[in-house]
Amino acid sequence: MTKAPDIHAVTALIAEAAAALILPRFRHLRPEDIEDKSTSADRQDLVTAVDRDVEAWLTRQLERLDPGAIVVGEEAVHARPDLLLAAGGDEPVWIVDPIDGTKNFARGDDGFGVMVSRVAGGTTQAGWIMLPARGATFVAEAGSGAWLNDQRIRVPSETSAAAPRGSLFVRYMPPDVRHRVTVAASREFDILTDSACAAVEYTDILRGHKDFAVYYRLLPWDHAAPALILSESGGSARHLDGRPYTVRSHDEITIVARSAPVSDAIRAVLSPG
Repeated sequence: MTKAPDIHAVTALIAEAAAALILPRFRHLRPEDIEDKSTSADRQDLVTAVDRDVEAWLTRQLERLDPGAIVVGEEAVHARPDLLLAAGGDEPVWIVDPIDGTKNFARGDDGFGVMVSRVAGGTTQAGWIMLPARGATFVAEAGSGAWLNDQRIRVPSETSAAAPRGSLFVRYMPPDVRHRVTVAASREFDILTDSACAAVEYTDILRGHKDFAVYYRLLPWDHAAPALILSESGGSARHLDGRPYTVRSHDEITIVARSAPVSDAIRAVLSPG
């Protein structure tokens, strides 16, 4: 497996993008800076000029830092869907989500983030989540632990909640699966409103604000970086059958949880039959 570039160099690049390209335009977007790129009428999929500027800038910087590696960005894949295949390939790949939680960003909500990961051979080697408006940067390297603003971080070992608290992302589930998951989870768990941002969901679990989230759609820019960061801090990202999430995972029920026991409890409730 090829070695990833210096962790701190990548952190500095993301911080530079946030300071120069994101925060000056946060809550200062013009109407023409926001576009609906939806391919269906049942949802609103926004992109802003900032998403595009940040992805283009990070792509150039990562290509210079790591010559030969492919950069797979969310907006690039929207224009070239075939590029997504590279994320699960054998060659080194950078996966970039320039603004995760674009709807939040566009309406001036601080619940958005930048996520970057380096993947090789289908394995995530390193991951970054920056929440620019909240002043929080999470970084993990496979096998080396996770950090929040340069301080090592671990998921809290206990919670005072009577029942596990979490969010359900069921929109992309087949209708019968969506119904089963929603009914079963609502009977057993405290279902909270989701943040509409994977960067926030995963880090809320990491910091003990939630116990779990249930996903189905597994786009790599939404999960590669945060799944590594959560796992390296003691949390869990596993499919319903117990297999760990990887960047090569296809869309399926996936439980993101603060610990393996919490994950097991969620899986037991959601498993059919």
